[in-house]
Amino acid sequence: MTDSRFAGKALECPTATNDVEENTKNRDWTIENFGYGPLNPDAPDDVFWQGKAELWKTDVETAQTARCANCAVFDQTGNIMFCIQKGINSQGPTDPALMTSAANMGYCQLFHFKCAGARTCDAWVHGGPITSDQKDEDMDPAMSSEMGDIIKQLHGASSKHKNQAIRLTSLMEDLQS
Repeated sequence: MTDSRFAGKALECPTATNDVEENTKNRDWTIENFGYGPLNPDAPDDVFWQGKAELWKTDVETAQTARCANCAVFDQTGNIMFCIQKGINSQGPTDPALMTSAANMGYCQLFHFKCAGARTCDAWVHGGPITSDQKDEDMDPAMSSEMGDIIKQLHGASSKHKNQAIRLTSLMEDLQS
């Protein structure tokens, strides 16, 4: 794997980021065992969300705030996003950056599959997403905090800005290594 953003770094991509069968196997297992869904987050699915509300002993509106995009195991670090985009077939009209942005895609570190930010599962954990691979004590904490804030804002913006967030995350990680 050669990409100037990762020159001199050993980047190991999780198997499911580039193996569709592995990814699908892990995703389907999570659907069956941990209620990953809903199938189409843009369509109303009262049964799905009522089930989550009952599981978490809350109301449907509150349950709907617990999404992969804000889960503590939802990985959107620069390295992971690079792996996901590299694993997407880029032949023809497919644009991996547009695809990952449209789905607000990340990698579930708990169940080892690519997942869409608008979905959820029974194992949702508050505190995410993961946007930085490591902390460096040598980096000025104010600068690190400001860069982290900018990255979070960019991840919540348009697809162009999400791609900039991925690039900025990667550059920040390079500075910290």
